[in-house]
Amino acid sequence: MFADVLSTIKKEFRWNSVSFRHAFKAAAAITFAIVAARFLGLRHAVWLPISVIVIMRPSVGGTLRIGWKRLWGTVLGAALGVCILFLDPGAGVLYGLIALSFFLMILLRVFNYTAFSCCLTLGVILLLGILFTDGWQFGVERILDTLLGVAIGIAASFGVWPNLARKNLRKKMAMLLELQSVHFKKLAESYLYGGVSEPELVKSRIKASQMLDTCSESFREAAAEPGLQGWQRDSLTRLHRTFSRMHSLLMTMSTIIRRGYGGPLPSITDGMKNILADAADYYAWLECYALTPEECPPEPDFDLAIANFMSAVGDARVRGDFEAVPMERRNNISAFIWNIRALGGEIARAGRRMHELRYGRE
Repeated sequence: MFADVLSTIKKEFRWNSVSFRHAFKAAAAITFAIVAARFLGLRHAVWLPISVIVIMRPSVGGTLRIGWKRLWGTVLGAALGVCILFLDPGAGVLYGLIALSFFLMILLRVFNYTAFSCCLTLGVILLLGILFTDGWQFGVERILDTLLGVAIGIAASFGVWPNLARKNLRKKMAMLLELQSVHFKKLAESYLYGGVSEPELVKSRIKASQMLDTCSESFREAAAEPGLQGWQRDSLTRLHRTFSRMHSLLMTMSTIIRRGYGGPLPSITDGMKNILADAADYYAWLECYALTPEECPPEPDFDLAIANFMSAVGDARVRGDFEAVPMERRNNISAFIWNIRALGGEIARAGRRMHELRYGRE
């Protein structure tokens, strides 16, 4: 463990490292918050640097996004806590509300950060209200401390080596598409020839899924940054949804392969090999377009490839090749073909979204 820590420090200890710059400006902002808390004589001086620690992210968009949620959650929780303390419901009710607040805080922390902050603040204010006679004042102080901490964090993100999330999207999208493409090729190989073990498929799927999570956070951070028009934020959201649908289609294809039923029919095996190869080439084109669009070849005509393949499938049906095939296997083949067509459509849609973001709407 210590060797990994030392290796990371050695690797990132340089001025042009995003992690190094983030650590430097975060440390400066936290130190400034501590000095400001001492200078202002705040009763709960620790709240100010804690707010800075919690909201600061490597990118400006990430800091703005989490800072806004932290502020709203704190304001709602503190206001609710002050109102409850003014009503003076009694110690028994307060103990129950404190327990409920912390229960909801743990329950919701993964799903909604605003609700998490709200429940945390509410529980803290109610607890202070039991311990001190002027507990309601802590609610007001909590709001002011959080507001000041968020302001310090955002100012540091903008003022010291500002890092915009949207500048790193190209590289992350290309990495995601590469991992999805690797997983797709393993799925295609498993469907056509077998021999790909389940652990291999699971490993490639997990890598693609983890990268999708990373990209999802980057998309949300980029959409929160200033300087974007409404349609650009909308296009970022739609592009993120497209990548998510592509991953879902790959998972569905994996389920189809796991069912088995014998793979493709011999009469359409060559056509299936060709269309899967065309889909892999389409993935490669999108990966290139995400990273260096000016160096990419023309977009492949996947619709034509699908049309030719479906024509071959139609000929096989006319010849009666499907008549003796069990219904389960026939449905499995149809589902696999549908997923390939849908995947091609999502790749085309992703390409249009990228073009729109780079060159504007026509």
